[in-house]
Amino acid sequence: MIIEKERRITVIGTFDVAVVGGGIAGVASALAAARNGARVCLIEKENMPGGLATLGLVVIYLPLCDGMGNQVIGGIGEELLKVSIKYGPGRIPDCWREGGDVSQRKEIRYMLEFNAASFAISMEELLLENSVSIFYDTRFCSVVMDGNRIEALIVENKGGRSAIRCNAVVDATGDADVCYVSGEKTVSVDTNRRAGWFYSYDGNRIELHKLSDPLYEPTPPESRTYAGDDWRDVNALNIDARKFILERIHELRKTRGNDSIYPLLIPAIPQFRMTRRLEGQVTMDERHERYYFKDTIGMTGDWRKRGPIYYIPFRSLIGTKVKNLVAAGRCISAHGDVWDIMRVIPPCAVTGQAAGTAAALLCQENQGDFSCLNIERLQSVLIEQGTIIEPEWCREKE
Repeated sequence: MIIEKERRITVIGTFDVAVVGGGIAGVASALAAARNGARVCLIEKENMPGGLATLGLVVIYLPLCDGMGNQVIGGIGEELLKVSIKYGPGRIPDCWREGGDVSQRKEIRYMLEFNAASFAISMEELLLENSVSIFYDTRFCSVVMDGNRIEALIVENKGGRSAIRCNAVVDATGDADVCYVSGEKTVSVDTNRRAGWFYSYDGNRIELHKLSDPLYEPTPPESRTYAGDDWRDVNALNIDARKFILERIHELRKTRGNDSIYPLLIPAIPQFRMTRRLEGQVTMDERHERYYFKDTIGMTGDWRKRGPIYYIPFRSLIGTKVKNLVAAGRCISAHGDVWDIMRVIPPCAVTGQAAGTAAALLCQENQGDFSCLNIERLQSVLIEQGTIIEPEWCREKE
């Protein structure tokens, strides 16, 4: 064991809201908090926003609808879909455009494919336009606690180890890193499959390959599963994914009779699906399909099939120990199949907008406890800013 010497830490910024993680949930959180009057910083360990959507090349903006013709996601979730194709390519389905044939919406889902580079650039522009202070190449390390509140975040970057003071924190790391370090109860899984979405070029055309081991079948004998909160497994998935890609390139060359096929673009981060999450005040699961919570802050369909919808309670974003910490994205409190539903782009944007808005309101009300937040006011602000919370559909009431 090595004991590190005690040292003084320089404070490099003071903000109302600090968002940790610059994926879709983090971007949505930062935008929402800034638009509601907060001074916001976004802390991102990579050098580009978007997380798996951009650096991971998972370039499918999954549905904003329930597959039955009903739009279930608006607000920043819909805004980011449109932003993703600002610089092209990509196109919103005609039936989901203004003046489109509404009857076709039951057959064609509200989704699209985007270009990762274009989306990253347009997201960064949007953050800067809304005065979000971005800390790239900056890794979250620890927290400074004041009782049951986070007083500051400890980070490291090229300037060394430093601190960022804040009144509220959004954990949008995807891995519940802030929740875990600050003492909230978390749940981990080691069921991630080998994956390596990539683009190839054959001298004529660029092709996207959605390369992955089967998600819902037994793991192939030559493969394994991975835990996203174990550094050894993170290393292993990075290495195995690139071997996987190279195997596919050799296979393509052989089956297509073209030795000029090569990998053009490969993911810059490992493509973990679910790693570690918050164990919140409410944990969503399959029993909650179409179940309306009194603290609903948004909703989502099921990207895998048509029909199911889930209302998302604010209590699934907060824990029981740290009063000024809220989660967003794939690390909110959801179990099993519902965790699988909540991890993708649209619901990440929904929970991000809710978390960022809640954080801004917490600062406005000069409160230090998300459990005491005025939920009716939060819902009102979210609805005013485009979130779909309570459409006129059949539902059970909590």
